[in-house]
Amino acid sequence: MTHALSWFEIPSTDFDRAVEFYSTVLDRDIDLYSPEEDEAEAPSGRAGMFDSDEGEVGGMIIETDEFTTDNGATITYTPTDTGLVVYLNVNGDLDDAIDRVESGGGDVLIPKEPIPEMSGHYAVITDSEGNRVGLLSDE
Repeated sequence: MTHALSWFEIPSTDFDRAVEFYSTVLDRDIDLYSPEEDEAEAPSGRAGMFDSDEGEVGGMIIETDEFTTDNGATITYTPTDTGLVVYLNVNGDLDDAIDRVESGGGDVLIPKEPIPEMSGHYAVITDSEGNRVGLLSDE
């Protein structure tokens, strides 16, 4: 069975701050991508790709206000604390990740809670950019 989620993009207003926030809170490597000036099809800003293994869902932090495709379609990227919530796996102790949220410039909206009728726990935070994001742990 395939995953319902296949990719995610997290907008940032301060790219370096957002990369530091996610790499610290999730204790995960983020691979940086900077488009070459002469690449016509490159996004207009840097990207931080979440390190993921084969078959895992991937995503990135984006440094751009908008992206325009070759056919002229444009989408905007604005951090928000309303709407869609993406839950990221902390790969370890959720309490440790939550402890790193506020020191990294974020806020805890919902502290650690058990997931009803499932194993594991979750929390909901706002990141350093103002995006609302969920954190999950199997613990």
